[in-house]
Amino acid sequence: MAINLASNLTAIANNFILAAKLTERDSTVMRPLVRVIPMKKGVNQIDLPKFGTVSVAALTDGVDLATPTSFTPSSTTFTASERGAMIVITDKAMRESQDMVGQLASRELGRAWGYDQDTQLFSNFDSFSASIGAAGTEITAKYILAGHALLHGNSTQPIPTDGKVSAVLHSFQAYELQSNLTLPGTSNVPTDLQNDLIKRLFVARLFEVDVFQSKDITVDGSDDAKGAMFHQDAIVLVEQQAMRVRQQRDESLRATEFVLVGDWGHGIWENEWGVELLFDAATPSGTTH
Repeated sequence: MAINLASNLTAIANNFILAAKLTERDSTVMRPLVRVIPMKKGVNQIDLPKFGTVSVAALTDGVDLATPTSFTPSSTTFTASERGAMIVITDKAMRESQDMVGQLASRELGRAWGYDQDTQLFSNFDSFSASIGAAGTEITAKYILAGHALLHGNSTQPIPTDGKVSAVLHSFQAYELQSNLTLPGTSNVPTDLQNDLIKRLFVARLFEVDVFQSKDITVDGSDDAKGAMFHQDAIVLVEQQAMRVRQQRDESLRATEFVLVGDWGHGIWENEWGVELLFDAATPSGTTH
């Protein structure tokens, strides 16, 4: 468990320092896009079955079906494990701070949880067998259409007809995609769609795919990043204990502990319901980071 000791908080008078600088992190992107399955009390592992497809054939009157389809399921095991963090804030730090330190600490723990959950779920992208794009290639709308076609055109394990399909890109990839769609005179994209993308900035809906962005997707040494497009049932999050933050006094330390704990796991349920998106994620021209 990560423990962060905040022993002197005089520097947070300007609203955002908690001994070490509070890092602002995006709210979780992935959780609403995947299948979340609560686990029953006393269980930390579940097996989710998968069934094959069935073929229909012509029949002859009076002749028995000689080749029935075996409908025996295979299964994937998902295991929950405990994750957490703790911040310790001394009474002296409380007295010397002009901010509501406890509230800030709880908020930061929530951000940390969202960051951890996103990055854990992002790790599944590299496990999808199908891939679109290549290192150094700039993402455009045609690749989103290609991913949509690949998922819907899969004849061996077609995606379910219900449920949403989403794509998650690194922020710099999303910038390239949006700039290609929204810069006047640079594309044949209808004006109303351009205006919609400019207003919404971080989310676009293209070819029935909701596109999201996150700065927390890893960019490699060559400025490339692996996003993904997937049906919501492609990736599963199993949850035994949802995130919770508790506050506890330590009188001998003259401090308050803020403890975050949760118990969950994740993995790919159906590999063919997702596709990796490998594209350039270089810093936009004219900027630094």
